[in-house]
Amino acid sequence: MARPTLTAGVTTLPGGGFRVESPGVGVWVDPPLPGGWLGPGGVLGSWERLNRRWTLVLPGDVTGVVVGDARGRRTAMGFGDVLFTLAPLRGIEIPAAPAAATPAGLPEGTRALVAPTEGVFYRSPDPASPPFVVVGGRVRRGQPIGLIEVMKTFNQVLYDGDVPDEAEVVDVRHDSGEEVKAGAVLLVVR
Repeated sequence: MARPTLTAGVTTLPGGGFRVESPGVGVWVDPPLPGGWLGPGGVLGSWERLNRRWTLVLPGDVTGVVVGDARGRRTAMGFGDVLFTLAPLRGIEIPAAPAAATPAGLPEGTRALVAPTEGVFYRSPDPASPPFVVVGGRVRRGQPIGLIEVMKTFNQVLYDGDVPDEAEVVDVRHDSGEEVKAGAVLLVVR
């Protein structure tokens, strides 16, 4: 069963961009990384309040690059508190979310997460850190599976789209530093 969603508040900033705001009192868990691109309905992490948990998402008409200080993995928030700012994308067109697909050649019962744009794929946040996902590991909706560098900006690729809420990773198709095209299979799950 999919977790219910909660939509963040948004204020349009003069000159472009958006201020993304808390939808209420609660605890914000696993915020997106600064520099990551978010599109309409993009996952902003989880929202917890009174032993309930929602997937926190952007409204359907908001797009931009995450700007601002990185908060901790769990941050208590009040109603209307600023979560972060989204800078506008000027002259760059990126699809709204990574698509899940069943390309030819995948084993039956598996799904693929594909690259939302072309760029350089990275499996970990930096060379000294472990990869976001490994074969045999589990992945959950909203979890980063890698980064794609586009024009010197690192964009998180999240496990999201038409995929199970949680799945086992059966294949990671690209190594860190490899060029990928939009639509290239990055991850295979079951």
